[in-house]
Amino acid sequence: MQFIIQYEDAMDLPSGELVNLFEQLFFIRVVEMFNHAPVMLFHARLLNNRSMKEVDSIPEVQVMDVLHIDGKDVLFTAKMSGPIARLISGKKDAWPIPPILIEKKQLVLSMQGTPRGLSNFLQEIKQLIGSRFTLTVNKAYQGEWLTAPNMSPRRKQVLETAIHMGYYDHPRQCKQQDIAQQMNRKQGTIAEHLLLAEGNILKAWYEQSRNSD
Repeated sequence: MQFIIQYEDAMDLPSGELVNLFEQLFFIRVVEMFNHAPVMLFHARLLNNRSMKEVDSIPEVQVMDVLHIDGKDVLFTAKMSGPIARLISGKKDAWPIPPILIEKKQLVLSMQGTPRGLSNFLQEIKQLIGSRFTLTVNKAYQGEWLTAPNMSPRRKQVLETAIHMGYYDHPRQCKQQDIAQQMNRKQGTIAEHLLLAEGNILKAWYEQSRNSD
């Protein structure tokens, strides 16, 4: 799932002014949690006549370490205390994946996770900035879905349709019968696909979590 948020729609967010300092800002990974806020590793390119000293003037952004600087290219860590940073780093069932970047006055935010986790994340993003963003399922990353090795194309199609129709939203935006009508299938078939897909996701997520401990 990928969000594209324009600068004018994020003006009120504490770290929104980052777009006025960096030509490009790439998120690499979360290094650690510090006082309930993530410390993130970034690779960035400064705009002309901008410097790293200006970053600390942005609310909710604290540069922790400049690891490398070569002209306008910088590798650094920063504690990000803003609501989006806390949101993307504080969930167990949804997590950030590349690409996450600021470029051309917009934020591109990519997330992966369980259907319920992504649905909850979507609702929380809406609470922050409303519905003023572009949302897509990033086809380039579909092969990396946790469930991809264990899910048939038909089951995956049913799951994607359910997500897009809001079946996993809270409150739900549709019923299984609505999905069945949309896909011209029996409700019982849809129910079976969703139940098995959810089982695939939970098992794969559990195995990945256990192997990463």
